[in-house]
Amino acid sequence: MQLTLSLTKKTLLGAGLGLLATALVLLLTRFIMPNLFERFEAETLDSRYYAKIRHQTALRQGGVIDDIVIVDVDQRSLDKLGQYAQWPRSHHAKVIDYLRQQGAAVIGFDILFLERDERVVDSMLVASTGGAGNVVNALAFSSADPQAFLHPMPTAPPPFEAQRYVYKFAPELPLNFPKEDRFSGKFFELYNRSAKLGFVNFLDDAGDDAIRRMPLFLNFAGQTYPSFALAVIMQHQNIAQKEVVISSEREVWLNNSANGRAPLRIPIDKRGRMMINYAGSFQSFRYISYVDVWQQHLDPGYLKNKIVLIGASAPGLYDLRVVPFQNNFPGVEIHANLIHNILKQDFILEQPGASSFAMLLVLSALIGVIALLLSPWLSLLLSFLIAAGYVGLSFWAFVYRNVWMAEVEPLLAMALALLFGMIYRYLSEEREKNFIYGMFGNYLSDSLVTAILRKPAMLKLGGERKFATAFFSDIKDFTKISERLTPDELITQLNEYLSAMTDIVLKYGGYLDKYEGDAIVAGFGIPVDQEDHAERACFAALEMQERLVTQRNKWREEKRPLLEARIGLNSGHMIAGNIGGKSRSDYTMIGDSVNLASRLEGVNKMYGTSIIISEDTFELSKNKIIARELDAIRVKGKAKPVRIYELLARRDRGVSQEQSAVMKHFARGLEYYRLQDWRNAILQFRRVLDLKKEDDPAIEFLRRCEVFMQSPRPPNWDGVFEMHGK
Repeated sequence: MQLTLSLTKKTLLGAGLGLLATALVLLLTRFIMPNLFERFEAETLDSRYYAKIRHQTALRQGGVIDDIVIVDVDQRSLDKLGQYAQWPRSHHAKVIDYLRQQGAAVIGFDILFLERDERVVDSMLVASTGGAGNVVNALAFSSADPQAFLHPMPTAPPPFEAQRYVYKFAPELPLNFPKEDRFSGKFFELYNRSAKLGFVNFLDDAGDDAIRRMPLFLNFAGQTYPSFALAVIMQHQNIAQKEVVISSEREVWLNNSANGRAPLRIPIDKRGRMMINYAGSFQSFRYISYVDVWQQHLDPGYLKNKIVLIGASAPGLYDLRVVPFQNNFPGVEIHANLIHNILKQDFILEQPGASSFAMLLVLSALIGVIALLLSPWLSLLLSFLIAAGYVGLSFWAFVYRNVWMAEVEPLLAMALALLFGMIYRYLSEEREKNFIYGMFGNYLSDSLVTAILRKPAMLKLGGERKFATAFFSDIKDFTKISERLTPDELITQLNEYLSAMTDIVLKYGGYLDKYEGDAIVAGFGIPVDQEDHAERACFAALEMQERLVTQRNKWREEKRPLLEARIGLNSGHMIAGNIGGKSRSDYTMIGDSVNLASRLEGVNKMYGTSIIISEDTFELSKNKIIARELDAIRVKGKAKPVRIYELLARRDRGVSQEQSAVMKHFARGLEYYRLQDWRNAILQFRRVLDLKKEDDPAIEFLRRCEVFMQSPRPPNWDGVFEMHGK
């Protein structure tokens, strides 16, 4: 049975789930709830603005930008000159005249002059504006409100010379500029004497009043008006309306080649808005109090060739705005930032649509694949790291490369891709997990079953080469015992024995391969790799013999047969896998190393031992066990001899002094035996029996020595004993 999808199929399915998540996100963000998600994106953008402002401020090291100067109607000016509403407009006329004398390149009023006073001083403002020839004034437009009898205006008021200030673009361009219904203001004489005019409307960006973008154009009564910042640029660069070209809905070109300058390029979005690259927090530009200019306190020539903007930062004058990093930010400094961006060609660019879409697809597909290929917790962790990495990339791109990368759509797509992957895994793999638990729960410890659930592909048909330890145990004289019991008694005692022994195998992380009647076949290091597989197998074998001592005491009281088990262990390369047909298969192990473990279990009969391990198993676990070398044997079907050891105890528990002495004399006897010094060998083995009368290995070697004394070995005898049976 094929339990899992192939790696390729999982990868493709995960990618498909990611693409499905992308499609759903685009449907939500661009068609179903675009305003809501635009608001979310704006909030993520604000955090990047905070980081960028700190970076920009650090770069300036406390300095300010002084090629654009703001003449500020601040609280100090109000304290000196009185309430702003009571100021005669001759104040502004005086300031214009002074700024012109100082050589200001452009004088921009971010102050709305909506009504004409009947006082003579208004004529002074008009005269100064016309005489300076470089004054840019502000316009305002508003929406219709029929309930207040403010109906849409079909044209600009006739006294206003609109044609001097409006723009005409090719009608085939897909322009989507903001539109307003009404022209606010009646001071037409001032407007008509201005060098340029521009609107100062701050239009809603994402429903939260924060100013992140500014439209460069606005449509009113079928005509297009420039923003205040653009009008200042036009005046400063001496660019006529006809030299303003929109090459696409995403770029505005100011062609001032006639003045010997390179064209200015301004990136805009589909609504004609330019993203503002704020130079810093409040007062990043040079501020001069209005009253100081009015009193003409500036150093001569300080303002020469500079752009001068006149605006207000004083509370109560209604020109403080919300920006991404500050709640009260003068509107005049917003215009200063726009002007600075255009002149320096220093813009925040939105990531191209194709690149953004490709990144969205790749990220969501990647998370979908991760969700199917990795464990749930690892999927969550890696997905979080990828999402955090993307957020970090978006911050870096915004702060250091002036590139705005969308965050909401990619993060939402990644979250949905992960969710879809988790749901799929739950629905499709829950049945598979139940199958694995049902099939292997009785043959593996819970930890190994969990490991298989993490990697179910190990149960596929076929196998893999493993270096592991094979375990074989068998009940001594089981045939004779079974003949003395009824079938029910035999099955009851055998089940009790097998249950206790199996628990120990599972306790040490072994895999219960099979029962062969009374025999137990197990493996350590399969199906899950274990670096200490040999130690685990040795510990399990020792504990099984200890448990049997307890069981035999119980069975003695119950007058039942006293079962004894012989165990053989061997470590080596073997093939482990789910072997069988498509309709039925078993996970098992095969190979010469497995066969040798089986042979070693039988070798116990000759030496009268309980546990025999191979040299390979001994070498892998000798730091954790105590064992004595028994012999070097050549088993049936193998040309290479095998050194075998009797496993005695765990090293952390030790052996008795008597057993230690037994091991010492037995080892010496074995040395003499291999040297064919039969008399000294017999002497050592008899000393073993003096210490332990029923040491079967010593008895076996005494028998051999006596035989070999009568039948000497050939000169090339290598000390290896030939095993002719199992």
